[in-house]
Amino acid sequence: MRFRKAIKVFLSLYLWGFVAYQITPVRVIPYVNYAPTELSPKPVVYSYSFAYDVKTAFSNHAGSIRNLLEAMEKKGIDVVFGDFPQGIEERLFPMPKENECLIIRKSRVPAIRSALHFLLDTLPKTLAGGRPEELLSRESFNPSVCYVLAHDRRVLFSTFLGLELPSYASILGGGKNIFLSRDVLIRWPYSGDILKGGLVLLGQNKISVFAYSERSFYLPGERTIYPFRYVVETGLKRPLLLVFRDGDLKGVFNQRRINLSLNERGSYTSQVITYKFKVHILYFGVRTVALASSIGLM
Repeated sequence: MRFRKAIKVFLSLYLWGFVAYQITPVRVIPYVNYAPTELSPKPVVYSYSFAYDVKTAFSNHAGSIRNLLEAMEKKGIDVVFGDFPQGIEERLFPMPKENECLIIRKSRVPAIRSALHFLLDTLPKTLAGGRPEELLSRESFNPSVCYVLAHDRRVLFSTFLGLELPSYASILGGGKNIFLSRDVLIRWPYSGDILKGGLVLLGQNKISVFAYSERSFYLPGERTIYPFRYVVETGLKRPLLLVFRDGDLKGVFNQRRINLSLNERGSYTSQVITYKFKVHILYFGVRTVALASSIGLM
């Protein structure tokens, strides 16, 4: 009887822990703007996804390159930058040099928080056939000129049978970097320029961020002297679109598409978040979905 009671108490605590973990953190958003949602012309751009700073067999003698390639296919990642010698494989490149971008590193998340996320999100959702959330989606990010997500966790244990702990699939997780280009890339340009613009996605959602004027289109990481309209689009059911100018919050938009007319000089960045539910100005279960590098008006 005591054993059954202990099991009931444990399951009750686990259930309430799961619920509490899903609806926190809470963010207070005292105002919401409504921007024009007019249609905008679509730029012809090419999107390439990549993982940055992946630790491999060449850095700590653990991990299978074949497993890494299979994980890339599963996650929809085109290229990986890591501890590779030159020319090992056409989708694996040596690390480019870091620049002034904010490098978001998974390895800096405390172990207790990673374990808590596994127990209260990854494990129950996986067993129920759901899609676990990306750990970093729960983080709060400060505005930055550009962002790069680093997949810098290590394979700690590897066998000849191909078993790895953690696996490359879990190391890549649900986040990736998106590099936008006006041209089709025949071979991936692994210079430091790729770190100066683009999107960080913390999930499987499709996000579009760009700007346009009468002269041209502008992508994250680019600058222009012509006033432009700034566009953010997403298919999220409960979106909040945050737009920043030189690091200061310019507006919060509770809608799926914004089309802002901007003529003040500065660097414009955006953050896309979602939430579970709201009570007046309290938003519960806030998650970061995407971070966009800046588009500058000079």
